[in-house]
Amino acid sequence: MRLTQSALIVSSLTIATLTTVPAAHAADPAALAHASATAQTATGESMSDLRQEIDRLRLELAKKQADLDAALQRIKALESGTTTSTAPPATTTKPTPATTAAPKPLVRVLPPAPMPDPIPADPSIGPGGLQASLQADYLGAFPTVPNASDSKQLALHLRALASWCAKANHEGTKQYIWVGRVDQDTVTKVGKNVSFMVTFVNSNKVFKVPVTVDQSLLTNVLSRAGINNGDLAFSGIVRPRLRVNDARPAPSVFEVPPMIAPYLEYFFSFNVKSIVPAAGPPR
Repeated sequence: MRLTQSALIVSSLTIATLTTVPAAHAADPAALAHASATAQTATGESMSDLRQEIDRLRLELAKKQADLDAALQRIKALESGTTTSTAPPATTTKPTPATTAAPKPLVRVLPPAPMPDPIPADPSIGPGGLQASLQADYLGAFPTVPNASDSKQLALHLRALASWCAKANHEGTKQYIWVGRVDQDTVTKVGKNVSFMVTFVNSNKVFKVPVTVDQSLLTNVLSRAGINNGDLAFSGIVRPRLRVNDARPAPSVFEVPPMIAPYLEYFFSFNVKSIVPAAGPPR
């Protein structure tokens, strides 16, 4: 008859135990009995441990097989597209209302400033008309400006320009009647002389001209409240005072004094002879 695995293990343990008994006690029956009992006890403990280990291995194998089967099922489900999610359903949360941002300050976009109308080249309308008239005369006499890097040509141009200025200043001296208003905040009096700034407007461009007159010229425009603040007609002699400035080939940021052309500055004097209220409706 074939021995089972357990019987073989028991026999082997018994033989091993008996062979370890010392030779001195081989003939002692009591010793042999004690050895046999010890071997049986050891064999019982070993068998119990072995069964526990086998049961543990079986459980571990069964768990791994179950995990493998579950993995195969999930793979098949993914391939067929019929998988169902085992995750808990997502809870629907109420959206948090967005924090209302502080309203941005409204930026007022101003329309572009209107371009001033061209000032007619007419000295009779005021300082702007005189300037435009002198510019027109200059362009007729000097259609081009020499290159500043050519010192010889520039020197010739500046000499010709000085001669032209002398002629323009002489021929441009004339009597005009310009309509403007006295700037009340600038009125000062020294003896019989009264000084103030007169504002002239030509095509939306403002020109301020200093004027000094004898107080007798204010008879027609003077009241207890002061000089008339309406439109006044100023009659007098206008003298251009053009001059060459070789250090100003172009206007600067603040065009003071104003320029007629490259290297050419614009001045004039206004010798007022009479002041009367202007005819027609006020501006």
